[in-house]
Amino acid sequence: MADDVVTVAVVLLLVALGIATFLETRYLRKKMKNRRVRTAKRDDEVQDSAHNAITTTRAIMSSLQRQGIRSAEADAWLQEAQTANARHNYRVAIDLTSKAKERLLALKAAQASKGDLAKLDRLSAGGTTDEVTTKEMLQREIPPNMLQSKFSIEVAGTAVEQGRLTGRDGSQATELLEAAKIRFDSKDYAAALSIARQSKRAAAGEQVDVSVPAPAAPAPSTPIGLPCPSCGALLAADDMFCRKCGKRREPAACASCGASLLLDDEFCPRCGTPVRR
Repeated sequence: MADDVVTVAVVLLLVALGIATFLETRYLRKKMKNRRVRTAKRDDEVQDSAHNAITTTRAIMSSLQRQGIRSAEADAWLQEAQTANARHNYRVAIDLTSKAKERLLALKAAQASKGDLAKLDRLSAGGTTDEVTTKEMLQREIPPNMLQSKFSIEVAGTAVEQGRLTGRDGSQATELLEAAKIRFDSKDYAAALSIARQSKRAAAGEQVDVSVPAPAAPAPSTPIGLPCPSCGALLAADDMFCRKCGKRREPAACASCGASLLLDDEFCPRCGTPVRR
């Protein structure tokens, strides 16, 4: 009797172990299948990203080549990225295209920042009298901070574009860049330079304490003199004709001797009395 009980218990135990093994094997198979599906999806996404990165980099390179900007280094990286993509090394392809795009954007910023600076550099390299004279004329005509602010705006624009490609939040940097352009257009070059530098730091991910300089004070207006005796319009002290009616201003008379005075006389030509304006 006891042997029968032991036999039944062993059979039941073996049945339970078989059921448990079957369920565990089924669960593990399902889990492995789901993992393979997720891995395949990730590979498809990485493959699409690599393809898009290669296409974008090729378009940027073609556009810059039409502008005369070429980089053998970026071209080599792009070719390596295409080879890696063909061998299913998608992440390597993405890294190589990222390096190529950064190099191309840096060359674009350097090319855009030249302009007048390149002119001055070429003039300084020459040795003739005409070149020196032209350089001095350009330096006199270019306002202070104009070239520096233009260069900083170009650099900040490149930094904002690079940050956008890497997925960094560039809202603050973009706002500062637009503010710098507005100040540059209004010829407030010192403020444009300061704001553009803040924009570049913000695009690089730095914490920027935004302190936009106040607008430059307007230039003082022309001093106003006496009214026109014909139409009553206010005239500047050195006006020879009325700005409104065009009538010539009559010369004043000396308060001491009554002699006629010209508009620019400081003393009476007859008696030497100082002229009161």
